[in-house]
Amino acid sequence: MGRWRDILGLPETTADERARAIAHPGPSWQEYFYFQFLKMWIALGFLILDAWIAVLFLEPTDLPAMAAALAGALYLEFLAYRYLWFRPALDESPHFQFRRTWSRPVRFGRWTPEMFRLREGLEPYLDGTRGPDPREFL
Repeated sequence: MGRWRDILGLPETTADERARAIAHPGPSWQEYFYFQFLKMWIALGFLILDAWIAVLFLEPTDLPAMAAALAGALYLEFLAYRYLWFRPALDESPHFQFRRTWSRPVRFGRWTPEMFRLREGLEPYLDGTRGPDPREFL
């Protein structure tokens, strides 16, 4: 193993680094799959769907119908994305009263870390806090 480190020019890992890596290995495969991997593939699927809609209306050359269909599809894709991956802004109070709107179907996206913590019965934000207030640094 040391030979490959020398060839690639990688630094040697210390026992402390190994212990930290074992204690905190990072996100699980399930978290990676839902939080990052599926975003790319679902976005690609949305792009393919939009291309199909555009091509469907190019044959009879019905531009107003194509514009209406694409607008509807883009709105539904926007809602689907927000439903799956919406995360509130950092400056939002964690104790606000949530109300559904045309652009905000859920408080937390279904495939976000906050929702996974809620399902486990924990506070949605790590340690019950949101971290430092970004306005304090201005």
